[in-house]
Amino acid sequence: MKAHGILAAIDLGADTEKIVSYASCFAAGSKAPVTLLYVIDFLLTPPAYLMPYIAEEQKRDEAELHRWQAVLGKQGIFSGSRIMMGRLHESFVKAIEEFLPGLLVIGYQTHAFRPSSSERLIKSLEMPMLVVRGKRADLPGPVSIRKILCAVDFSDNAQKALAMASEYARVFSADLHVVHCIPSHTIKSRWAIWEAAGKIDEEQFDMQMQAEAETELSGMLRKAGIQHPGELLQGNPAETICSLAGEGGYDLVVMGARGLSYMQGLLIGSTTESVLRSSPCPVLIVH
Repeated sequence: MKAHGILAAIDLGADTEKIVSYASCFAAGSKAPVTLLYVIDFLLTPPAYLMPYIAEEQKRDEAELHRWQAVLGKQGIFSGSRIMMGRLHESFVKAIEEFLPGLLVIGYQTHAFRPSSSERLIKSLEMPMLVVRGKRADLPGPVSIRKILCAVDFSDNAQKALAMASEYARVFSADLHVVHCIPSHTIKSRWAIWEAAGKIDEEQFDMQMQAEAETELSGMLRKAGIQHPGELLQGNPAETICSLAGEGGYDLVVMGARGLSYMQGLLIGSTTESVLRSSPCPVLIVH
């Protein structure tokens, strides 16, 4: 797998080490260089009297970035770094346009009453991104991707996610498990239509729902060149995905950014957002 490059967004805080570790892991697999990006977020241009202090801080930040580059270099990963100052979203857009990365690696934080910086970026940047979060991401030792869970609906984004999951499974020699969860609300609404038509056979209804989903899932797997069957479940998709990822000890969840039930203008759907908040392992979001 050959990527254009990996852009790893770091804040030089506590999560920097694991973000760099994941960037290194994916860079080694895709044989791609890594660019470390640190954004000094200024909503307004700082006053002139602060510039000398900012310049000193920038020197310290550059030294820290070079230290992380040295870490990557010892692992055989070619890397560069960039410090940008300005509005967070605009800086990221500019960096993406400049480096044309194939993958963005970013940390994840959430706040109770307002979107965090990482949440705002995840929602606004339309590109493949690896969101490093969850208990599995905090395990000591080098990063290892051995089990991948790909959650699909039957949208175009899900097909793209499945193709990327399959490719990374090959790159990492990882086990790939594909799952589709039939949402409870879909079953309820379909049953209401079934009843309105005078049909009351629940077993026949369940068999038809299952058969339709199996046909769709088989078609997706065949199109992606995947030989083994996927798994069909029922329930709340986000809860089901997170529960399965935790119980199965998965190292990575891969899913589309937006599913069938969301307007074209939305960059990320509510199921993906819910998985991000609760996933026990990193999530690769595919647009």
